[in-house]
Amino acid sequence: MTRSAFFAADPAAEITRAFRRIEQNQMQGLPVCNDRLTTEIVGLRRFEQYWAGALITPWTLQLILLPATAEAEELAEGDHRTFGFPQGSVVFMASENSDLGVYLACSLMSPLHDFPSQETIKSTAEEVMTLLFQPPTEQPSGESVKVAMPGRLDIEREAKSAEKKSGTRRDFLRGMMK
Repeated sequence: MTRSAFFAADPAAEITRAFRRIEQNQMQGLPVCNDRLTTEIVGLRRFEQYWAGALITPWTLQLILLPATAEAEELAEGDHRTFGFPQGSVVFMASENSDLGVYLACSLMSPLHDFPSQETIKSTAEEVMTLLFQPPTEQPSGESVKVAMPGRLDIEREAKSAEKKSGTRRDFLRGMMK
């Protein structure tokens, strides 16, 4: 089913409802799921012709884009599109959900077994959204982050640096830890 729907108003409730249905039906009891987590959308905001947010489910953390206007590009399931965020380019893949229609997703982490609580994964998702929309002023020179394929960050290190990484969550999210 392909529909050319868009969400003029904040679709947080629709996203949560659609993915909770998946959580409770198709994913219930699967070993890939962290039973301490539940579905939640974090940091949802308008971005160009889309709604952008971090989607937490018991099995994955992903960026998600839903059309916010009729002018948003209509994509077919499986199509890939690159979007330029203040922090850099991110490749998304179109998927389809019977409740949401076609949406775009970029998987960030899966599985999520290392997260001990909803609060911990939510904090991570909030930081992802903050960093995604923050200009890359703090990125060390000689290092760039690019998306090589959907959901996989590829760190291109042009400068060989012997300095030790601090090991902060910010470093982890930027892919700077060795």
